[in-house]
Amino acid sequence: MRSVSPFVALVLSALAAPAGASPSRIASVLVYPDRAQVTRTVSLPCEGRPVAVFEGLPPSADRLSLRARAEGAQVESLVYEQRASDTRYGAEAEALEQRRQVLTRELAALDDAQESAQARWQLGARFNAVAVEQVQRELAAPRPDARAWTAALESALGAQLEAAARKAATLARERELRAEAQEVDARLAALAAASERGERRAEVRLTCTAQGEARVELSYLVGGAGWEPTYEARSDEAHGAVELTTLATVRQRTGEDWRGAKVTLSTAVPLQNATPPELRSLQLRASERPEERKVLVRRDEYREHARAGSGESALESGAQDLRASAQGLSVQLQVPDAADVPGDGTAVRLQVARTRLRATFHFRAVPKLLPAVFRVARLTNAAPFPLLPGSVELFRPSGFLGRQTLERVAQGAPFELTFGQDEGLRVERAVVDEVRRTQGLFGGRYRFRYAYRFTLANHHAGAEDVELAEHLPVSELDDVSVRLEDTTSAGYQLDTGDGIATWRVRLAPGERRTLELAFHVDVPTEYELGDL
Repeated sequence: MRSVSPFVALVLSALAAPAGASPSRIASVLVYPDRAQVTRTVSLPCEGRPVAVFEGLPPSADRLSLRARAEGAQVESLVYEQRASDTRYGAEAEALEQRRQVLTRELAALDDAQESAQARWQLGARFNAVAVEQVQRELAAPRPDARAWTAALESALGAQLEAAARKAATLARERELRAEAQEVDARLAALAAASERGERRAEVRLTCTAQGEARVELSYLVGGAGWEPTYEARSDEAHGAVELTTLATVRQRTGEDWRGAKVTLSTAVPLQNATPPELRSLQLRASERPEERKVLVRRDEYREHARAGSGESALESGAQDLRASAQGLSVQLQVPDAADVPGDGTAVRLQVARTRLRATFHFRAVPKLLPAVFRVARLTNAAPFPLLPGSVELFRPSGFLGRQTLERVAQGAPFELTFGQDEGLRVERAVVDEVRRTQGLFGGRYRFRYAYRFTLANHHAGAEDVELAEHLPVSELDDVSVRLEDTTSAGYQLDTGDGIATWRVRLAPGERRTLELAFHVDVPTEYELGDL
């Protein structure tokens, strides 16, 4: 990171806040997922017809969204203007231009010094060559003068060393001056761009209703701002609970810093919530097609069921330091502490709430997808706000486990979190049978038979309950049937909509248990067989 030169720092500090600047400050910010509403405040004596001035509004501010209100006075008018800022930046630009000229002269002098040092180094090199040649000649003389050789060589070497030192010092100084020149050029370019854009300001004209002080608020919408939720979940199996910390990652590129602002987060998306869906016309058409033979194909489908909340509170100790207010379809969450969010897009992570939820822990295995047993917690969202889609960082007392994605969870709705694999429980899945046979008197049907064997083992010191799941095909055709066979182990629950069979097995310490699943699919031979 480069450091700003003392001269540039002095200029910036002296000219950053021009005379007469408004003392307004950002008091609060309401952040939506795709924009933000900023509220500035200013206090002024209420005498006659005062004017509250809000200067330096960001370029991203929507002028049509400007709203003003006052306490201790009545708002007469709100005027927004954009004007050239040559006057504001003229003194700073002039000082920077003068400094740029000084830097240019110093760099030119350094170039001359470098050329001089290079010439002196070359002269020393020539002296050295002459001295070496002279020494070679005198070596053949009867009485060579060794002292003269030493003096000549030291003189040549000293000239070269002095020239090299001068050149190194000159290069170091040149780097400093060029870095400062780049900073000055960048600031001049920024001032030129700001001058072209102009200065945005708003004036609120007031009528005093009483003597004293008036407090004026100006609010406006800005783009380039938003937030997204993240979560931290820490399991406490000893007390049957999970501590869920809701965090918000806030980013904004509005050009103004939110310093010490009261931040409120809204779950609403203004454009979506304000625009009703458009109903399109339905049309029926017919077209002639040649008769085609049916092809039996497999379709893997993921079904997500909407679940309503039970209405029962599963909150052990409520969301700490959280103020949440319902806004129809959305909820507003107030961040407990004042926040600093820079306007350059830097991500800031804010803690919104910490909620302790009651949890039921159990073990689950889906060996067809992964031969492992996972620790799963069943929870109910008892927080006073819905959980938005985001990533959850999972922790156990032993430390960080990993991350998973959380879908939207309504207030009072159930959801699950997974707290890693358990090495004390093992599961295996073996294929017993996957065959196709022709059935019927005249071979009018195909029968596909599938059989699998699952082995569960408990290596814990105590008994454990394990939930094992496997899916069956679900037929969407009247003439294609799926049937479970009698060899299937008892005790399962079958969801006919999803075709998922689930066993809940209690394993004693050191126990191994085997489960069987067998089913067949009957398909008419008139179908062309796909990837069944």
